[in-house]
Amino acid sequence: MWKVVAADDEAYIREALKKLINWEKMNCNLIDVVNDGQELINTIEIEEPDIIITDIQMPEVNGIDVCKYLYETYPDIQVIILTAYADFSYAKSAIKYSICDYVLKVSIIDELPEAIEKAIGNLNQLRKEIEKNPLEQLSLIQQIDQYIEQNFKNKISLDDIAEALHINSSYLSRTYKLKKGRNLFDEILNLRIEAAKDYLINTDMKTYEISELVGVDDASYFSKMFKKITGLSPKEYRKQEEHEE
Repeated sequence: MWKVVAADDEAYIREALKKLINWEKMNCNLIDVVNDGQELINTIEIEEPDIIITDIQMPEVNGIDVCKYLYETYPDIQVIILTAYADFSYAKSAIKYSICDYVLKVSIIDELPEAIEKAIGNLNQLRKEIEKNPLEQLSLIQQIDQYIEQNFKNKISLDDIAEALHINSSYLSRTYKLKKGRNLFDEILNLRIEAAKDYLINTDMKTYEISELVGVDDASYFSKMFKKITGLSPKEYRKQEEHEE
């Protein structure tokens, strides 16, 4: 089943998404409906859904911010924007982020299933393209692995990788996920964390210095991801390794 995650700061819309849409009929599983854009991004990083439904107007991290984040990091995820009449012109500014479709909130029951079917059609088409030539895809995966192995300590983006390999970024991202069973940026993050472990054990550098060395500008984000993967903060990991020695 296709995995769906949604976000809206209005409770009645969240309830409508949960109770009034027949997800199973569309071969979809509604994983979660969250309250705001930041919570949506956090859920995306954990669940890696196929389809996102997001309100355009939310406090702090809004729908446009989410679209930009997805375009740069998970371009294969299909994005459907929920909007009110008054916000529709603003919502259209997200078109540069390859949005799948727009749905007016007043018509959500009628319009959302059609938008979901369109998103599923896009996903199926991309999957068919990926499965056309297995040998070609194997070669592409090897090229991607080689590139990220050589460049993961730099501040690389999906567009950087796609440009270097002369391929569409959405196709690249989806191919990697389908063939290797994990997201490309999860693989890059794992390489960065392994390199960081080595620095923590063998140097006296501070966490922010190590974060920069492994290609992550935001030290707090680096620490958060380090703990998510290892179960320990960088400081805790260093202390543990020192104690074991």
